[in-house]
Amino acid sequence: MPLEVGMKTPPFALLDAVEGERHSLEEALQRGPVVLAIYKSSCQASKTAMPFLERLFQAYPRARLTVWGVAQDSANVTRSFIRRSGVTFPVLIDQDDYAVSRAFDIPATPTIVLIDRDGTVLWQAVGFQKPAMAELSRRVAELLELEPVDVVAGTDEVPDWVPG
Repeated sequence: MPLEVGMKTPPFALLDAVEGERHSLEEALQRGPVVLAIYKSSCQASKTAMPFLERLFQAYPRARLTVWGVAQDSANVTRSFIRRSGVTFPVLIDQDDYAVSRAFDIPATPTIVLIDRDGTVLWQAVGFQKPAMAELSRRVAELLELEPVDVVAGTDEVPDWVPG
């Protein structure tokens, strides 16, 4: 059954594609909420979403918000994708058996999830939707008690919707 808003996320720890460092969801949640984007580099919706997630990552304090990609690709493919997309947030490699993707029971890529500090899913979106990116930024700002940043400003050339 897919994780839905109000459900608890499963714990996991994965290695990032660039540094090979271990990242634990449990440890990240101790610092604050987590935005998790499970994606596949060959997916057009995933490619479209990444710059918006990078804007989100740059907009809010890293000490209080974690933004991660979880790649359904090899480390080599993921490193190439990171270079091409320009993301600077950590991108973790899902295990060979896609354990995290299966635990979250994602219906498509990207699946983007906002997780509260207690591990509860607060918000989620599947595929790419520009209004959803704006809503995610508002939700993050609310959690962090900050003014929201308009992460979709100046992106008129990007379609409002790309299916996952």
